[in-house]
Amino acid sequence: MIFKPITGNRPKLTETDTMPITASAPAVSKLSRLKSRRVVVVSAGGLQSGIQTLYLGFTGDDWEVFSTAYLPYPQRVAELIVRLSETQGPLALSELGWLDYKVTMLFLESVRNVLSGVPKAIGAPHYAVLNKPTLWKGATGENLQQSSWNLTVGDEVFLANALGIPVLTEFLRHNILAGGSGVLPTVPGSLIVARHTTGVGLFVNIGLVSRMTVIDSGAQALLFESDTGPGTVLIDKCAQKAECVGGFDRDGALTAAGAPNAECLEVLAADPWITKAAPKQASPDIFSHLLRHPCLKPLDPIDKLATVTALTARSIYDFYRREYKEAALPTALWISGGGANNLTLIDFLKASFDPIPVRSVEKLNVPPDMKVPLTLALTVDAFVCGKEIPWESGSNPKINPLGRWALP
Repeated sequence: MIFKPITGNRPKLTETDTMPITASAPAVSKLSRLKSRRVVVVSAGGLQSGIQTLYLGFTGDDWEVFSTAYLPYPQRVAELIVRLSETQGPLALSELGWLDYKVTMLFLESVRNVLSGVPKAIGAPHYAVLNKPTLWKGATGENLQQSSWNLTVGDEVFLANALGIPVLTEFLRHNILAGGSGVLPTVPGSLIVARHTTGVGLFVNIGLVSRMTVIDSGAQALLFESDTGPGTVLIDKCAQKAECVGGFDRDGALTAAGAPNAECLEVLAADPWITKAAPKQASPDIFSHLLRHPCLKPLDPIDKLATVTALTARSIYDFYRREYKEAALPTALWISGGGANNLTLIDFLKASFDPIPVRSVEKLNVPPDMKVPLTLALTVDAFVCGKEIPWESGSNPKINPLGRWALP
């Protein structure tokens, strides 16, 4: 399949239209002068999330979602990602090269999919945001303490040339270079989303790992942000053992047929990492040992599934009770991520957080499965326009933490 560069009314950028591509000023100056901007976002996540793509329009702080698309990883791509990211198994250089090439082609295919259904008048994005799949992130050097780094796949230069537009990418790496811990710069975007709410809101994204962001919308302030515990990682593995159709209990229907084991839930919820104080970061694999706990062994597969689903809700609630210090109750618990589709998990959360209402971010014009890519796009667009937003700059202010531009 040949991908043809986008033509039509895409912006023409010349050398005089651009600012120097340096660590301190990587933005393309012409973009900031546009009253409205169209942005295509390609975000490659874990095996279940695959490649998520959004096509958005921005005018000031307002956004419009034109279209979304989801592209699952082909089997061979998934196998190589699992071997490197989950098992740390060795890859031949030829396999790594093939994976890099294949993921690049998937980026192009995902963009084509998301643009295929939009009207021709808005069919040309002004720039792209690319969150490449991270195969590995961690400490390097002797004793694994000297420095952190990450390993990604996918070619942003090829994508920029194929689309004929600038592409901003390498967000985790630039955060590391700036002295950060290697996180996506989504907090500024979350602050923009929170402007459409009142009071203090709890925003919980339930991907493979659950992450809570607490925002005072009135003060436009981030109170704290941290991973809370397992998201869907244990749920997915138990669902596969329970022989769910498609391998995932996406809507929680099978889970609803089981019963959480209360004693086992108490034991699992006391795991040292889950009870650790914020802020903290987790990779999905650090919760794998919980599935081997003796309390789970005598349970049948469906009750085991219900128990680990309850654990996700319980760990989120326990985290909130430990870490939330404000006098007033939160106005709402806003849910996003793949776990937002699991109705049984949502019921567990509602029972725990009552009387705090549990709501989907869809009410805020945010696709529930794609809050992370959308808030990343909001962050980038605010950065492009030079808006005053607190960036996650790490400890090295001389290095721009946001990302690296690839120009066509």
